[in-house]
Amino acid sequence: MDTSLEPPMDATEAPAASLPKLGVIGQAIAILRFLAANRRPLGVNAIAREVGIAPSSCFKFLKQLCDEDFVLFDAATKCYSLGGGAIMLARRALDPANTFVLIQPMLAQFGAAHGVAVGFWRKIDEKRIVLAGFIEAEHLMRIHMSVGQRLPLYVGAVGRAFAADLGLTAEEIRAELGKVRWEMPPSFEQYREQVERCKADGYAVDQNNFAPGVTTVAVAFTDAERGLGYGISAIRFSGQLSDDETLRIGRGLAALKEQLGQSWLK
Repeated sequence: MDTSLEPPMDATEAPAASLPKLGVIGQAIAILRFLAANRRPLGVNAIAREVGIAPSSCFKFLKQLCDEDFVLFDAATKCYSLGGGAIMLARRALDPANTFVLIQPMLAQFGAAHGVAVGFWRKIDEKRIVLAGFIEAEHLMRIHMSVGQRLPLYVGAVGRAFAADLGLTAEEIRAELGKVRWEMPPSFEQYREQVERCKADGYAVDQNNFAPGVTTVAVAFTDAERGLGYGISAIRFSGQLSDDETLRIGRGLAALKEQLGQSWLK
């Protein structure tokens, strides 16, 4: 049984549709975003109507995008869908330095040893992180998260780890916490105490706040340029974890972080 942890789409994440006065590049991007947001192929008139450009212009864009493999055309149905050319760009955008590929064997070994799913997060700006890699746990009931999903920087256990490593003050924590939407939000005092505990223990814990019934343990670490850029989260159902197991996973993540810091991530 798979349980998917998919947060609701934020307003800033919605596909661009019906945008007036777009330039040439903007129109092409709007078409790609629209196709990416739809589960079934559509014809040129439907795409043009939803994106808000003339059908003749839309057809020209689609033909050029097909030529570059960014859009796939089905001659039988006369419909268009997102093509494979976007895959390579998406992979490079998720993890430009190929960090996940390099450390994936270590993460897989950690996940197997502790019976957890493992998420690899990359800080993409001052407000957000993206799931750049994910390793499922080998259990009958599995937790699944979609690679590419974006979350507020300070949400969950990995958010607490970032807050700890970035040294946020109490006032900064209060301000940032007010911007984050949770399933079961922690109080300011709870969150602040958990950030301080992360500084002391070397790892952070989220129990049921990000997703009811799910416990996440996480660390944040630096890249080769010594910038705080990545997070690793270990995920299991709360009912499957004792306090001792949570402690063991947390210490294991702290040790893994230390191991990464002593190797090529220096």
